[in-house]
Amino acid sequence: MAKSLFFGGKGGVGKTSCATAYALSCANAGWNTLLVSTDPAHNLADLFGRQPGPTPTRMRPGLDVVELDPDHETKRYLDQVKDTIKPMVSGERSAAVFRQLDLARHAPGTEEAALFDALVGLLLDTGQHYDRLIFDTAPGGHTVRLLALPEIMGAWVDGLMQRRHKVRSDYKAWLGDGEVVDDPIQEALMRRRGRLAAAREHLTCPAHSAMILVANPERLPALETARTRDLLEANGLHVGAVVINKCLPTTVDSQWLANWREEQRPWIEQLETSFADRTCIRIEHQPHAPASIDDLRPLSDALGVLSPWQAHA
Repeated sequence: MAKSLFFGGKGGVGKTSCATAYALSCANAGWNTLLVSTDPAHNLADLFGRQPGPTPTRMRPGLDVVELDPDHETKRYLDQVKDTIKPMVSGERSAAVFRQLDLARHAPGTEEAALFDALVGLLLDTGQHYDRLIFDTAPGGHTVRLLALPEIMGAWVDGLMQRRHKVRSDYKAWLGDGEVVDDPIQEALMRRRGRLAAAREHLTCPAHSAMILVANPERLPALETARTRDLLEANGLHVGAVVINKCLPTTVDSQWLANWREEQRPWIEQLETSFADRTCIRIEHQPHAPASIDDLRPLSDALGVLSPWQAHA
């Protein structure tokens, strides 16, 4: 199974640039790499000069790219649910169930469940064809909720299975010596639980999966990054490194920039103190925002080929 790396952090800190730069480093090192964007505000097309799709698109030698569109994934996910339950219901009941599923498209949590289902497919199925999976995630709390879903949904599926088991037990008692036929719903729940367990095992194994938190040396990003680490680790997810992006260089040519650099200094120090037991990488502020992958070379050089897939004492 491919090693997975998730780039996360507050909006605007440079997650996409860092994730893309690192994916390019992996591809250049000879690893077959898949870069995945789960951020609804996709901008990978701006960097590569053409639009990726919902399935792996070859962008550079050794590098494929996928952009997960929430609307597309939600429709695909609900259509898949319909196909699963179609043989189990019929007539008016079928029409009522499908109406409820159509209404569920806009219900809270449906989009996240659909994105997570796509993520599970990438981890367990598509990922078999790659050495590295690099994820450019949505800002902050969205990433924490998405990556914590295996545990939440696993508990929910377990509850459904227990209720289904009770129904079957009651039915068997009512039949007496009669035979209880195979239960396709129970089988579907068991398959779902198995995939959730496999995804959870992959996401929580430091040898296979890690988070890289990206922050700017400012008060709010620094504080949120520390909180995000606590939330991720509380859910059993491994934080492998922090990237402190947009640091002003030690030599600047104006007093205004010198003052700005001094404002950054305590937040750089706080981030490096908070992540003293992790890899800390400083990246200097670039002259302009990256407009193409050629502009990412300084970031690729700074990131190198990180190896954050290991446990820390």
